[in-house]
Amino acid sequence: MIGRVRIAVVPLVLLVLTLAASTSLAFPTAPRATCSPGPSNCSEWHREAVTVSWSHGCGPTTITNDTGGTPVSCQVSDPEGTVTSTVNVRKDGSPPGVRIAAQRGPDNDGWYNRPVGFEISGDDGVSGISSCSPGGTYSGPDSGTATVGGSCTDGAGNVGSASVRFPYDATAPAVEGTADRRPDANGWYNRTVTVNFKGTDAVSGVHICTSPVSYSGPDAPKASLTGRCQDKAANWSEPKAVELSYDATPPALKRVKAEISPRGISLQWIASTDARSFTIVRRPGLRTKKPSTVYSGKARKFVDARLTGGVKYRYTVTAFDQAGNGAARGLRAQALRTISAPTPRGDVRSALRGPASGARVSAPPVLRWSPVAKATYYNVQLFHHGKKVWTVWPTEPTLRVPSAWRFEGAAFRLTPGVYRWYVWAGFGPRSANRYGPLLGTRNFIVIRN
Repeated sequence: MIGRVRIAVVPLVLLVLTLAASTSLAFPTAPRATCSPGPSNCSEWHREAVTVSWSHGCGPTTITNDTGGTPVSCQVSDPEGTVTSTVNVRKDGSPPGVRIAAQRGPDNDGWYNRPVGFEISGDDGVSGISSCSPGGTYSGPDSGTATVGGSCTDGAGNVGSASVRFPYDATAPAVEGTADRRPDANGWYNRTVTVNFKGTDAVSGVHICTSPVSYSGPDAPKASLTGRCQDKAANWSEPKAVELSYDATPPALKRVKAEISPRGISLQWIASTDARSFTIVRRPGLRTKKPSTVYSGKARKFVDARLTGGVKYRYTVTAFDQAGNGAARGLRAQALRTISAPTPRGDVRSALRGPASGARVSAPPVLRWSPVAKATYYNVQLFHHGKKVWTVWPTEPTLRVPSAWRFEGAAFRLTPGVYRWYVWAGFGPRSANRYGPLLGTRNFIVIRN
């Protein structure tokens, strides 16, 4: 029994020894990978074509295309066994896409007219977005090509940028209002006047302005007409006010009477306080059967001492206010005797020189009057059949009436008929509207050749 035991035990000991010897065998060394250009750690992101090199056993491998992970392996074998090493190469050489989006749409016709926010986001299908610059708000300066830019960085460190252009105008247009014609007299209007409004806008341009505004009353020393303009970005200007002086009501003239005495014919009248000057036209006139202006001035009475006995005279007294409105009253008186007196102060003959009142002309006449001290210009107004047809501001005491002209947008010609002209002296710059009293008025008659 004992010998069997020994025979059975010996083979068991040899088997263990054989296994022990087998487990002590050395396999091949695993190859190590490095990448270039860096980073040398192949598992990190690379932005250029990357070459994988092995410490032994395999040649280099180059990855040129972007990839979120491409495995590269190297297998080493020897009689003792086989070892395989694998690295996952990641390459992203493309910048990310960048999107810049406004947080709202334009305010009008593609234009923004108030602050607008922008959001910045990116897209990268390989390494993903790591970060983007923060969004912001644009509030100026005004520009037809305002620009907002931003950037994003992907996981590989590539930076992408973008910008967006848009029109921006937050400034309202400037507005100007102008009357369609000059004042009628002394800075005053006495009939309908229209104010036109126009704007200027250096960025988006003017889109629309208030329609022309006409004024025909009530009378006011400072009537105010307002208008606005809007630009293409929908900015409205503040109302622009244009002030003008308006008076279409003639002064009151009443109780015109004549007293006949040995001294002549004494005329008196009562006028409202707004009456500033008066003229008296007599028919027959001075040394002519045609009408003559025998008085022009501020006084409210006048003695006509140039008379022919027994002649019946027709007098027309006209009162003018500062706005050039006139009110006329007529009366008749007969001279008791012939009276010849020097020209009284205020007689128009001392101011108006030609043509004579009632002159008949077949060619455009030259209007002449005496110069006024310190006057810098004159205002001449021409009427035909009671309607003003021309006004002009000469700087010399003479003026030729043209054969044709334009006035307030209408064309006129010197056609046959009776014309009446008035003259005032102006002082200082025309913009000051400083006028003296009426220098006088006369008429002339245009006849055919």
